[in-house]
Amino acid sequence: MLVHAHGFAVNRGLAEHVDVELNVRPGLPSFSVIGLSSGAARDARERVQAAVLNSGFTFPRRRVTVNLAPAAARVSGPGFDLALACCVLAAEGQIEPGRIARIGLFAQLGLGGDLRGCDWVSTAAEVAEEVGLTGLIVARHDLREARGASSVPVAGLSSLREVVSLLARERGAAARRGPRDQMPPSSGDTAPAPSGERPVGATGSTSVVALRAVRPRDADSGRAAGRPP
Repeated sequence: MLVHAHGFAVNRGLAEHVDVELNVRPGLPSFSVIGLSSGAARDARERVQAAVLNSGFTFPRRRVTVNLAPAAARVSGPGFDLALACCVLAAEGQIEPGRIARIGLFAQLGLGGDLRGCDWVSTAAEVAEEVGLTGLIVARHDLREARGASSVPVAGLSSLREVVSLLARERGAAARRGPRDQMPPSSGDTAPAPSGERPVGATGSTSVVALRAVRPRDADSGRAAGRPP
């Protein structure tokens, strides 16, 4: 089974959209990550597997291979943890694969399944908007920064279990409202949805933006954009 998700690489002032592809097939249980250095891949495997199991979910007892694309992307850091975990859960049927096909996922995982913040989340939010993703999930700690950088709806959550719960609620909401695929409001922890919906960028697309500080908007411009001042 092949599952896709969207992650972000941030290096030296540049943010880049990265496709996360996970394939599960029969064979001796293993978990390999292509596209990270050997040390980073080993660390990511340990964090993701522990977070999935300690959150009460199941981890595939088959051969799991993850590819981070494009190959030329300067991929590093723990910001791919959430995307990796959600792909694993989708492959196991614990998340509907379609729920993660059009949203960005950018957070580090603790061994207990808690979501931890990442550096320069604002640039990931900018790239999510540029490639046409319809939502972004980050750690609660990073919510304000992500909101201030992009009009893409943002959810700030505290744990992997909360992510699965949100995506499950969104699946039910989508069935009721029709074929819309936007992040839902959740206890005041999401940014307002944009007035229009844009298709997601094609698989393999890359967007790079210059790293910059997010400047506060004034009250009038904040209201005009649909955000609180």
